[in-house]
Formats: sequence, structure tokens, C-alpha cells
Amino acid sequence: MFCCSSQKKKQNPKATQELFESGNPQNGAGFQHQEVAPEIDDRPKKHHSMGYQVQDENVSASICPSFVVGKTPFTVFVMRVLEKQQKMKQELQQQEEMKIDFQEDLSVIVNYPQIQAEVKNNENDKSQFEEIAEEPIQEEDDEDDREMSEEEAKNAAIYKWAREVHDYNADNTETLILQAVSNFKPLQSKEESRSTLAHKDGGKVCRNKKLIRTLRAIGRDIINQIGRQILSGNLNLTTVSFPIKAMIPKSALEKVLMSSCLFPLYINRATQEKDPIERLKLIICATLGNFYINCSFLKPLNPILGETISGFYQDGTIAYAEQISHHPPVSYFLTIGPKNSYRFYGYYNYEAKAGFNSLSLKNKGKRYLSFPGGDLIEYNFAGEEYSGSFWGPMKVECKGKINFVDKKNDITACVELNGVTWKPTDYLQGEIKKKGKKVCKIYGSYMGYIEFAEVRYWDVNYIRPYECKIFKPNPLLQSDASFRQDLRCLKRNQVLEAQEQKDTLEMAQRQEAKLRKLKK
Repeated sequence: MFCCSSQKKKQNPKATQELFESGNPQNGAGFQHQEVAPEIDDRPKKHHSMGYQVQDENVSASICPSFVVGKTPFTVFVMRVLEKQQKMKQELQQQEEMKIDFQEDLSVIVNYPQIQAEVKNNENDKSQFEEIAEEPIQEEDDEDDREMSEEEAKNAAIYKWAREVHDYNADNTETLILQAVSNFKPLQSKEESRSTLAHKDGGKVCRNKKLIRTLRAIGRDIINQIGRQILSGNLNLTTVSFPIKAMIPKSALEKVLMSSCLFPLYINRATQEKDPIERLKLIICATLGNFYINCSFLKPLNPILGETISGFYQDGTIAYAEQISHHPPVSYFLTIGPKNSYRFYGYYNYEAKAGFNSLSLKNKGKRYLSFPGGDLIEYNFAGEEYSGSFWGPMKVECKGKINFVDKKNDITACVELNGVTWKPTDYLQGEIKKKGKKVCKIYGSYMGYIEFAEVRYWDVNYIRPYECKIFKPNPLLQSDASFRQDLRCLKRNQVLEAQEQKDTLEMAQRQEAKLRKLKK
């Protein structure tokens, strides 16, 4: 059997010979497209056939005579390679253009007077809160009626109207809390509950458009100063001094205390449980159920070395926190239950990395929960990722794994976040094991509900957090966060003075760190 091409060669050997002679270097300048054009036209054409012509100037037509004669596997392969190379060149060119545009955008200085004018013109406009109508905005007493400077107006765009308002439990007395603990039982709800702050693709979303616009304006101003480090991906934000205009008058230590906002219900109940597996279920709920409250889009003030804070819950729980390290920044905490019924302690050790449009927080700290009798539960922190810094939805997600270990009873639990297929990223799954054998499955969402073996223990629509109130500062304890002069100026909306005080504190802290290194 002969192929079609061989038959054609036998039928017209002279034409083939002339064709190859025309491409021989000894006979002339080489193969020319014009010389073979009549022969191509003389060939019989099929209605559905497709001819290929060399259009890329970098490829010589003398590669193969069949390249211009007709469609062969070789020509198809070559043309596909050429098309792919051309597409790759176009994509690289587009990426370079986008990079140049982004770098030019970094050099734009934010026009804060426009923000100031918008705030003044829309002071009483409530339309910006349409998507979060359930969170009423509380008015704060103005400490002075003087005209605000431009810098103070920048801060007013955040502090005056973008304050956090949480739906705390109204039954916040010792008697009512203890009654709720005694009456606690698994919930009957089977609906896939999710908080109104949950994004459709997962995580907690910021729905206040004015807040998003203002945060992005401040972000561009920061990037204008440190943009090259962020673009390289080697920026460690814990070593960067953020402008106070981008902060709220709260210490980050307050956020540490807020992590126990579900303890009055769940951990008080855990102290009454004799079954260590049931107790671990309650601990998991108290740990994961506070995410949608404790994670915020408003940045608090970084604690100064030696700074302290203390708070309490109405059930008798007392909480303490202290900044025990400058770099790396380490915050130690201790929470003592009513009548010393439990002790919750550990430390935060954050490492922050910034990218083009995101911020990743890795907490290398540990948590411990001890009960009378020697039972000790040890567990780690998950990571946090903020996205939408400059475009797209602004949201925060919890990622990674949290491992709970009860060595005394040989019980472990592993909760995998962002690991449920075909579900939003806030969904979670895991299992509890005793002596290596699976006891029950963990399933749910940190933005909605948590179930153990399809029995619901926490639901955002039924369980309300408790507010941790901050103790009034003791004049004898000058390390209390409320004595910080930058925080006090920021509360009075005196941004320029607050920035000066913040710079003074941080310079003194850096100088003291150098002195400690010299002694070593």
C-alpha cells in the first residue's frame, strides 16, 4: 500500500525534481515562495482543505518544501508551536504593561481633602450602612467643637463612623450566665446558618463601602513609602511603623482578651462535664465561634514592650494580657475562670507578610486550657489572610489546621479549615480521636455553625458572645494601655499630636532594644 504523497511523486516526478533543485543552494538563492505558486494552484483543491502559509518572519520557508505545498502533520505541529509562542509573547507584554500601570498607581499621592469633603457632606447620610443595617452606629460625645485639621479629618473618616458594634449577649449578669450554662444543650437547628457578614465565597467580608474606600486610600499612601518592599514580597509588617491615621484608639491587647468572648458559656459548661470528649467539643466551639467577632478590618495600636491590660466578664472571669517581647512581637495572656475553675493561658507571636492585594498573618503562638485535676488541653492558632486590599471584595479568612491534644486522656482533635470541597472557604471539617480511633466527625463553618456527629453545638443565630469589659486603669500601674498618650490623643481626634506621641514611644522602644543588645 502506498500513501497519497508517494503516489503524487510518481505521477509528477519532474515537478518534484524542479522543486527541490530550486531549493538547492548550488542552483540559486534558495527556495522562493513565488516560484512554486503556480504549482500549488495547479494542484486539485478540496473544498474542506486548509493551506498554511508562513507568516512569522523568524521562520524560513525553506524548512521543508511541504510547508508551502499543503497541510501535513509537520506543518500543523510547526504552526501550533508558532501560535503558542506568539500568545506567550502577548501575555508577557500584557503582564509588563500591568506591572508598569500598577507601579505608576503606587506613586499617586492620596488626595485626602476629597475624603474630608466627602465626610463633611455625608455626615448624616446613613445609606452607606444599607448592607449592614443590623449594626446601628452609636454616636460619641465630641470632646471639642473646634474645626478639624486635614489630618484629623483623615482619622475621622475611620474613627468617627466606622467603629465596631457587636451584638453582645444582653443576659450579661452572673445569675443569667450561670443559668444559661446549666440549661445548655445541643441545638435542634439543621439549616446551614451563616453570619450576615459572611462572603458568598467564604470568610468575613467588609460591607461598608466608605470604609473600604478610605482604607484603600490610606493603603496607597503607605505603599507609596514602602512599595518596593511589598512588590518584592519580602516585607515584614511587624517591623513597619504604621501611621496612626490608619488605626483606632484601642490596643491590640484588647483583641487578645476578646478571644475568650464565648468562654462564659462554653468553658463554664466544660468545667461541669465529666466526659473528656464532651468537654473537648465545648472547647472547640469556644475557640472557633469567636472568629467572626474577633477578626476586624480596623487596625488597633501595636502594644509597647511592657504594656498591660486587664478585663473581666460578669460571671467572675478575669483576663490579663501583657506585651513581653518587642521583636518578635509576643503577647502573653492569662484568663482565670470563676472561682479558679479553669485557667486559659498562652501567647501570641504574629508574623505578617504583605503581597500585591493581600496580607497574611501567621500566629506561631500556643494556647493551653487547664482544669482542676490535672487535665490540660493544648492547641495552636490558625492563620489569617486578608484580601482585597486594593481591588475585589475586602475580606478575611481563617486558614490552616488547629490541633487539640489532651495527653492525659489520650484524646486528639484536628480541625481543617478551608478544606471542604464545593463549599465556601469558611467551612471546616475534622474528627475527634481517642487512642487513635475515630470517635466523631466535626463539620460546619466558623461563620455559621459547628456540629459533632451531625449534632449542633454552636450556631451564630442562637449563641451570642459576651462582652469583656476593660478595668478602669489603676493610677499606680502606668503600664496600663489606657495611659498611652497616643491612644488618648487619638480618642480626642488629635491626629497630629497622636502621631508625634506614637513616634516618640516607638523611638524610645527601639533605643532601649539597642541598649539590650549592647549588653549581650
